[in-house]
Amino acid sequence: MNIKTFIVDDDEISIMLTNLLLKDSSFFQEIDTYLDGAYALEHLKNEYSEETIYIIILDINMPLMNGWEFLEEIKAFVTRKNTFVFMLSSSTDRVDIEKAENIDLVKGFFSKPLKTEHLNQIQEQIKIEL
Repeated sequence: MNIKTFIVDDDEISIMLTNLLLKDSSFFQEIDTYLDGAYALEHLKNEYSEETIYIIILDINMPLMNGWEFLEEIKAFVTRKNTFVFMLSSSTDRVDIEKAENIDLVKGFFSKPLKTEHLNQIQEQIKIEL
């Protein structure tokens, strides 16, 4: 099964650092980056396939469509069987963390920057879910 990873973040430095870390792992086969939830949503709608596993690393605060709005939109056409969202945010607000914990598609919440230990948690979570 093909694995596609989306990095959705309006911070280009965060995208670059996350992308470099993901490319060091053979687990993350194909990586696409988006500067806003709206662009990621459009792409995901056009290419979504139940034969592909989607790992979405999602920031919360973005200008056109924030992470919460993105999650609300994708719930209409993705399934929990092949779509796994991990929030990556500079927010340490307990309200954001609890909100993420109550969304079925969200499998983790990490503070920026993404670290190797976060990648290990993502891989373990995906293996458990599949």
